[in-house]
Amino acid sequence: MKVKIFILKLIFALILFSQNSFAKNLPPGSGISDVPANVLILLDKSGSMGARMISGSGFAYPLTVAADANGDIYGSQYWKYGIKKLTYATGAVDSTFGASGIYRGGGNCRSYYNYALAVHNGFLYVAAYHYGRIFRINLTTGACDWNVSFRYPRHLSIKNNILNAINVYGQSFTRNLSTNTNINCGSGYDTNIRYSLHGTHDASGSNFYVHRFRYLYRYTVDNNGCINKSRASSIYRSQWRYGFGMSAHPTDDNILYGTSYYEHGLYKVTLNAAKTSATYSKVGRCCNGKSTTSNVRMRYPRGTFVDSVNNRVLVADYYKNSIQAFDLNLGFLKEFGGSSGTRMTGAHEAIKAIVTDSSLTAGVNFGFGYWSWDNSGSGFRSWSGNITTGTASPCTSRACIKVRAHKQGASRINQIISSVSPGGGTNADNWAKQAEEYYLHSTLSPIDKNLSCQNSYVLVIGDGDWYNHNRAASRVSKLLSQHKIKTFTVAYGGGLSSNGIRNFRRMAQVGGTNDVIIANTTASLKSQLKAAISQIIASKLSFTAPAITATIEKGGSLFQAQFDYVQNKEWQGTLTRTAISSSGVLDTNDKSNWSAIDVMPAPDVRKIWSEVPGTDYKTNYNNFVDTNWNEINTLFQQTNNEVSGYHSISDNPVNSQRCKNTSGVANGTDDDIKGLINFVRGKDYFDYDGDCNLTETRPNPLGDIYHSEMVVVGAPSAETAFVGTNQEAYYRSIKGYDAWAASKANRKEIIYVGANDGMLHAFNSKTGKEEWAFVPPFVASNLPNVVNVNLNRSGVGGSNAIYGVDGSPVVHDMYFQSAYDTTKKWHTILMIPYGRGGPGFSVLDVTDPEKPLHLYSVYNDHIKHKVHVIDHNGNLSDYDYIATSFPLSTFTEAIEVTDNAQNSVGNETCDATANNRCFESNRWTLPATLQNVTKSDLTVLLDDKNYTNFSIGKYTSGTRNGQSYIQFGTTITYYGYDPNNNALSSSNLGLYLKPGSALTGVQTQPEYDYSALGETWAAPRILRLPNNGAGDNNIEDDIYVAVMGGGFGAQHSGFGSNLTLVNLEDTTHPGKVQKVIPIEDLTSNDIVNSTPGTPVVITPDTARGVNYRGALVYLSDLEGKITKFNLTNMSDDGQGNAINMYDSTTLFTAGSNSTNGRYMYHSMDATVGQTTNSLWLYAGTGDYERIGDASKGTQNLMLGIADPNYPNYKAVSKPKRAADLTRCKNTSNDTTGANCPELAKDIGWYITLPNYQKVTAEPSVSSGLAYFPIYQPSSSVNKCSLGDAFICAADDECGTNFSSRLGKKRATSDQCFYVGQGVLSRIVFFAGKLFANIAGQSTQSKKDLVTLQAASGEVSTYRSSWRHNF
Repeated sequence: MKVKIFILKLIFALILFSQNSFAKNLPPGSGISDVPANVLILLDKSGSMGARMISGSGFAYPLTVAADANGDIYGSQYWKYGIKKLTYATGAVDSTFGASGIYRGGGNCRSYYNYALAVHNGFLYVAAYHYGRIFRINLTTGACDWNVSFRYPRHLSIKNNILNAINVYGQSFTRNLSTNTNINCGSGYDTNIRYSLHGTHDASGSNFYVHRFRYLYRYTVDNNGCINKSRASSIYRSQWRYGFGMSAHPTDDNILYGTSYYEHGLYKVTLNAAKTSATYSKVGRCCNGKSTTSNVRMRYPRGTFVDSVNNRVLVADYYKNSIQAFDLNLGFLKEFGGSSGTRMTGAHEAIKAIVTDSSLTAGVNFGFGYWSWDNSGSGFRSWSGNITTGTASPCTSRACIKVRAHKQGASRINQIISSVSPGGGTNADNWAKQAEEYYLHSTLSPIDKNLSCQNSYVLVIGDGDWYNHNRAASRVSKLLSQHKIKTFTVAYGGGLSSNGIRNFRRMAQVGGTNDVIIANTTASLKSQLKAAISQIIASKLSFTAPAITATIEKGGSLFQAQFDYVQNKEWQGTLTRTAISSSGVLDTNDKSNWSAIDVMPAPDVRKIWSEVPGTDYKTNYNNFVDTNWNEINTLFQQTNNEVSGYHSISDNPVNSQRCKNTSGVANGTDDDIKGLINFVRGKDYFDYDGDCNLTETRPNPLGDIYHSEMVVVGAPSAETAFVGTNQEAYYRSIKGYDAWAASKANRKEIIYVGANDGMLHAFNSKTGKEEWAFVPPFVASNLPNVVNVNLNRSGVGGSNAIYGVDGSPVVHDMYFQSAYDTTKKWHTILMIPYGRGGPGFSVLDVTDPEKPLHLYSVYNDHIKHKVHVIDHNGNLSDYDYIATSFPLSTFTEAIEVTDNAQNSVGNETCDATANNRCFESNRWTLPATLQNVTKSDLTVLLDDKNYTNFSIGKYTSGTRNGQSYIQFGTTITYYGYDPNNNALSSSNLGLYLKPGSALTGVQTQPEYDYSALGETWAAPRILRLPNNGAGDNNIEDDIYVAVMGGGFGAQHSGFGSNLTLVNLEDTTHPGKVQKVIPIEDLTSNDIVNSTPGTPVVITPDTARGVNYRGALVYLSDLEGKITKFNLTNMSDDGQGNAINMYDSTTLFTAGSNSTNGRYMYHSMDATVGQTTNSLWLYAGTGDYERIGDASKGTQNLMLGIADPNYPNYKAVSKPKRAADLTRCKNTSNDTTGANCPELAKDIGWYITLPNYQKVTAEPSVSSGLAYFPIYQPSSSVNKCSLGDAFICAADDECGTNFSSRLGKKRATSDQCFYVGQGVLSRIVFFAGKLFANIAGQSTQSKKDLVTLQAASGEVSTYRSSWRHNF
């Protein structure tokens, strides 16, 4: 019998969405899961949306600053905004200080225009200027334990245990802090002290300095600690002319530091011995933009503070809303916060986070509009153009439906949202009329009358008290009572009055959603919008492919991940073991069978750990505990999520008070942070059973294992038998692998698998007991989204079901020097991508499964434009990259007129000066990050239309000399204030940076340029890369890399359309990018491209006899292209043409677009054909996110594509000219082999799928046949019915349909073999049988498993090498 080599990849990723679960659609197979909800987002664009917001590590116009002995920062904010504390190491808000990190005080300790701060012996001393008091806060207890009345204090300085304060009246207050007694120093200080804005002692405390206008004045200090009233000397400097802040060097009496308000800088002043003259050095220049070591930007800086413990100079940068840190020589160290965004830009950010979250977009048809006050008539009458890019009528700058609710709506919203600018009044009837006329339109409504299970919603976001409430409420009531359309209201930005909140609440009640959603910050809006959609987005389901650990000789185990869907709760998962015989027969009565949930340890004894900065998990592998809640909260906040209040004593909303009498419940969110940690451990903090016992164990504390495929790791077993020196097996043999493997022969066998409770679980394969669970640090950042106070209802609690660790772990034995080693050693390395849990991954060392080690984790936050990295020591680093969209409000002049308006500067006049409260010009200064941009880098949208009449230039004089501007062909206007005039509004303009621009990506640390990484659905493939590329013959210096698709971009252009290589050996830059190879996102294609599938990786170990080291890689993408990559040391293409490492070429395109729905979400399988001797790739198409879609034009394919140039690499085509279906044989109706492709002229075969069928998982090849799992949507009038599952079998080289070999067809019209109702997983093989899990009901006795005798063939398999673990 002839043998045909086949290559089988073991990866499965499938996600289907709909209405009733946060961040996760209902499971496929639940019937209604295939029907997306309609959500129309209506955003307030009134003028007040231009107001600034401060959240996270930002500061609201900081007046002054101080630091404690740990170096942590206290920034005193403008007006009554309080004192905010940040942790210096991470920049995170320390929520243990004050209320969630901000001290506002009360009574005689009220924070109100604090002009000075000082830290001394564990106390923070505060000079509250407008409140006329000095008080102190105990930094251990947080209590204000002392205060004194002292009118308008400006100076506060402490030296030698003496506190000196002087006010505007020339009066002094002096206190001995050792004895806690006051010292009478009298009054009568001169005007230089009285009207200066800040003063300081020198290092020894012998002198006191103030700065006024251009003079530095010195006063001596007597033995009692009193500042003498006669000045000792003065120094004039013309440039330093308005010093708001001054501090002294910690040890040198001759060095001072002071800010210069109008020069936008920080001075270091070095005095001569007589203190009569000085030399100056300065850092900083105007104005916006993040500071760097080579380019420090300040904007009207005020207070300073010298941290004498850590030798740092801190500056309160008033108009940049930041605190900046420098060393004692003015070297830039760090900046916290920065120019804060407006309510509108915050809304942009939150909405982008929603419409680019694949776990939401799959189950929702998003639409979008804006509203304010439009007397000319809002509403919705008609639409011109196509459904995605067309235009509504009416549509004005104040009210308009911009995006209709449809499956491409999320992508369109992401494209245009940044061009929405504030302007106008607040008329509730405008948005209500829009919603009513759109949803009830006779032909353009998104509501399908044949979908009884489809839900439709209005989600209105507003930041102020609205008018015409009753008229709007009447429309909302009609939508609910007559059409079952519900309305959510979101009170946003913290600016609503109590009456305004009351109206929002009443509207929600009239609209059927019970209560207003309150979101005062951008992070809260992001979390609350996701929580609202959780109520928009019902038993046992198996969905990941089964794992079989058995041999034909001995039999063994079949492991299945199963879960129960539970509405408004965490889905309940388990992992089961069933004995399987050597002939593939299951034994459900075997005594060794188990279910992991039956042997799960109690919450308090589980070992749950993470890399949490400030803690050491290695002590007991149990640091994810509530006693570390403050440190863990740093991780929660890392990606701008926040834990919302769930239980309280008296906080709003009222339903949070349901368990107010339960021990541990408190106001604020500290108790909820601890509660979330305990919920992860398995306790019932969200009170699922409604008894208010928040510490009891939940019946099922294991989350659902949805898409993560398990990997079983026991004794090392990688091959060392080799047939050529190019193989990794050869490298193992010369590096002592066999001896090391023998030393680990008794290693405990562990099943590693990810679950959506946010953990990678390690289960004992023999007993099913959980040995430990790891919370990846950046998955922890997603856990706040579990909290949804709207589900805390009368008699019962609830939570959001999220995606946590949703990717499939991959394990590989590697010989390298880890961060814990001094020499190279053998290690077993586990890499876990997060899947739908986010664009990131973690790498662990599991050589000793009882003492695992975290090596590093990486995460790409594409909303905040940061790459986060945490190493083995818990060092957390952030690497910024440039945003790809810039609203008009981020332009320099828009920021300036907004600040003018908020600080009552200038007039409510529009001109081109930026000195008033509105800017109107055709020339605008570009944001700081775009200073080197060219016209070719930019796309401009004006009123959602592509605008090309602009140019880029640089100022050659004036205060903006050297800065870049954009010149428009028309006048652009931005109001920094609410003009309260319905005819006035800011221009709707947005700038967009094109993907691939030289400005994109991480510029400061390119080793971590993961800026194009999407959600990491794919399982990585680990191999040894010849690092010198073509002609590299030295196997010794090859490096281990992980190869993976760039991920799912979730409608976000520029993310995921690439092949990503991760360097697994570099300890200087752990987690370093080795290479990102882009794949062209075709502008002619209406699909936003990305690569969610796992690549096919051909190495000398998986296809023996090839004459190269490294790998040939094949990757499919959403646009239906198949790209080939050269990661080998080959020097030419076999025909004398030179080739290079990282070259790529396009083999094929399926002609995919959003109409035919031929998305390639799934991985491919591969085989080398015996007949053709070519490499064959097998792919299936189908809209992965809309499995039940039956839109006109849908036509999917099963494909077999050959690479006749294998095993060489040859450049064959660019994407636009790649071979397509015209080069393939259509074998749809061929059951005899008569239409077999001829590779002399054909590139492969294809089978068209009828009845809107879709391929639901990657194909699998066995014995000369390619198997495809198929889903067919229901054809009944009621489209909510469950669809059918089929398995298709086709000859691997001819494409002949051999599905009849699987058994008798259900109906003659069936193209493939019917196996039940629901959706199939990837198919696996054992003992001549095929196995697949089904989400739904199989036709067999075991309803969650399909088992069939595999079709007969003329070949045998080589081995399951694509997921070969070691």
